Amino acid sequence: MSELALIVDNTRHLGWKEIQIRRSLDEMADSFELVLSEKWAKSDGSTVAPRRLRTGAPVVVEIDGEPVITGHIDDVLPSYDARSHSLVVSGRSKTADLVDSSSTAQPWETGQTVLQVAQRVAEPFDIEVIAEVDVGAPLRALEVEPGQTFGEALGQIASYRALLLVADEQGRLVLTRPPRATLKTELALGENIRVARGRFSDRDRFGEVIVQGQGATDDSWNGAQASGASGRAKDDGIKRHRPTLVLCDTSTDSASCRQRAEWEVRRRWGQSRGITYTVAGWRHQDGLWRPGDLVPIRDPWMFDEPVEWLITEVQLLLDERGERAEIRVAPLSSYDIEAAQEPERESDVW
Repeated sequence: MSELALIVDNTRHLGWKEIQIRRSLDEMADSFELVLSEKWAKSDGSTVAPRRLRTGAPVVVEIDGEPVITGHIDDVLPSYDARSHSLVVSGRSKTADLVDSSSTAQPWETGQTVLQVAQRVAEPFDIEVIAEVDVGAPLRALEVEPGQTFGEALGQIASYRALLLVADEQGRLVLTRPPRATLKTELALGENIRVARGRFSDRDRFGEVIVQGQGATDDSWNGAQASGASGRAKDDGIKRHRPTLVLCDTSTDSASCRQRAEWEVRRRWGQSRGITYTVAGWRHQDGLWRPGDLVPIRDPWMFDEPVEWLITEVQLLLDERGERAEIRVAPLSSYDIEAAQEPERESDVW
């Protein structure tokens, strides 16, 4: 069994009876919740010292000496009587401060990359920002509403370059795109898969996706031509008559509309499929399970042949049912990120 340590003020707190660690591609901060319950008196007659954990304290969550979450304690819930006591401790990555905090309008310089902007924003929070992928060209404009949290603002800016923002084990903010790696370990029915549950839905899929946009107007391109920019794509998996219209409120042309329609079909199919697999333990052959990796799957109940799907969320759990990982997977196309339309005008505000 793995050993989890909560390190606070250079003290390693062990012996947790219930553990939940959650990491997701959809969250900028990872989270943990740990539960301890024990009697005051030890078997040798000595007394257990209270664990004086305080909210806001810097913390590192380690598994077998390997950091998993670096952040702060959010909540401490002690409960005790004359014979025993229990303690629930929860917290999140350092990046949670970006998720929670907001500010008034501030001047920002344009002409910086997403990485440079994120580093400038995160510096007062003592959060390091790194990029796993090419972050693209400098931003032409920064159009962010006052009152938005820093996390919302950075997420909006990252969308202009089709980037995701996640936390890593050291509490750093990471700019990335899936897949981050391809695992050697399979998820295989009859081998390491203990439980599986899926969700498959066609509610948001359509037989034909029509994208209509406003073209750029000039002396030779205006009127009916400009308003008539459109593109279509079909989803061959939908046999009924189910069209949908997607409107673009930015300048575009027919080729871009067609590409957007094809992307909508891929993304809607990917997001309509998902499976959560439960496996024993928290590790595969190369390390701890984490979101963002492609994993080979051999599951004849769900698939006619082996596939590679993206890990979108991981929960590392320990309770009366033992140590296990719940691994949510989806087609890679569910995170086929399309760059959002960047504002044309310059707006140097936070």
